[in-house]
Parts: sequence; structure tokens; C-alpha cells
Amino acid sequence: MPTPTALLSDDDCFLALQAKDARFDGRFFTGVTSTGVYCRPVCSVRTPLRKNCRFFGHAAQAENAGFRPCLRCRPELAPHSVAWCIQDASYILAHQAALLLDEPSACSVEGVAGRLGVSSRHLRRIFDAQFGVTPLQY
Repeated sequence: MPTPTALLSDDDCFLALQAKDARFDGRFFTGVTSTGVYCRPVCSVRTPLRKNCRFFGHAAQAENAGFRPCLRCRPELAPHSVAWCIQDASYILAHQAALLLDEPSACSVEGVAGRLGVSSRHLRRIFDAQFGVTPLQY
């Protein structure tokens, strides 16, 4: 069985799974061989038998091994997953754009988008999602 991280053994992962310890949420995922499902350590389902558990460091590793995501705990949305990284990138991009628009020598929305390396349409969409207004209204 592959060890999910250098710091956690399979036994440590199973203990965290039994305790449903939130400190380990997103740090490893459990594939259950009897059901073909992988879960987060905080999932509210009954704890599987130890012999049916495989541990993975990332959700993508579990999917590549043939497991499907649990519909109850939604492991693909766990902390540190791709969905969280995309959210962080959107936050950073919108706030960088706001800083550029606050400059006294601020250029057009297209100019700010060009400086950030994105299209003006994408910048407007991200800005609206983060602040609720368009860059021009800001």
C-alpha cells in the first residue's frame, strides 16, 4: 500500500479515519475496495474494515486507481484540492487587478488584463465574482 505522505503511515491514516479527525481533511483520501468509493477522513459513513482501505495523498491518485468519489463527503472538493486552488487563483487575480485599478496612472480594463496575462472578459468575470461589481464600477 502506498503511503499518502512521508509523515503519515497507513496506520496513522486509519486511526484518523476512525476518529473522523478534521485536522486530516484534505491530507489523505481513503479508497474502500469493497465499494469502489474514495472518501475524506471526515466522511460520516460507517468506518470501513481496515483490510478494505487503501490510502492516497491526493484525490486524483484514488481516481487513477479506479475509485469513484463519495457522493456524501465530496472528496474532490476537499481542502487543498484543485477546486480550492482555482478559487485561490481567482481571489489573487481579482485583488491584483483591484490594486492596479487603484493606481493613479491606472489604464483601461484591457490594459490591466494585459498586465495580468488574462483576457479582459476573464478579468471582468473574476472581478464580478469576487467583488460583485465590474472593474469599471469599481
